[in-house]
Amino acid sequence: MALHVSDAFDAETFSYINKTYTMLDTVSLAGFMKNILKPALAEALAEIGFNRKQENEKRYYTRDEACKHLKIGTTTFYRLAKKGKINILKIEGKTLVDANELDEAIETRQVFRYQH
Repeated sequence: MALHVSDAFDAETFSYINKTYTMLDTVSLAGFMKNILKPALAEALAEIGFNRKQENEKRYYTRDEACKHLKIGTTTFYRLAKKGKINILKIEGKTLVDANELDEAIETRQVFRYQH
């Protein structure tokens, strides 16, 4: 008994593959990427909540979030800030820390997570 490619996929998947293959025969690879691949990737990324604009936006941790992230108390948090290990920003009575800066400080071991 001979197996056909269509036997390995359900009808909808085989139809999509067949249509894509036919389009590749008639459209340049750049056209395929622009017209099919790019919209499909954009849709998939949108489904998981990825937004390119969010990547460029500044993210901040509140003092409590930073303490939780570092597993430290507020006294230690302010001690690290006084030593210059953590750069803090005070806005309307709230203490904020640049999230990217704090994450980088953890990665470079300038600041480390305490183990309780």
